Amino acid sequence: MTNGRQQDRRYLWQGPGVAWLALLVLFAVSLGSAYLPLGTGNVAINLAIAAIMLAVLATFLMDLRNSVALVRIAAAAGLFWIVIMFALTFSDFLTRG
Repeated sequence: MTNGRQQDRRYLWQGPGVAWLALLVLFAVSLGSAYLPLGTGNVAINLAIAAIMLAVLATFLMDLRNSVALVRIAAAAGLFWIVIMFALTFSDFLTRG
């Protein structure tokens, strides 16, 4: 195997490896925050961590930054609809007696 192919193979795993490590660190932070008595602050912190995890997954593992416009539009539409579903769920929850 030539040296160029070895470098290509190493580069191939570099992005997902960094994303995996970032997700593990974020998981550890989320797990650690579960044991801190922050009251309702735990919810806000864990939702922020989940949003960062989502951004890491979408950007690096789904490779949306290098994809064609149609794929990015489909991902944005999915995000739009999940926001609508959460809004409807929360509005139902908040209006119950």
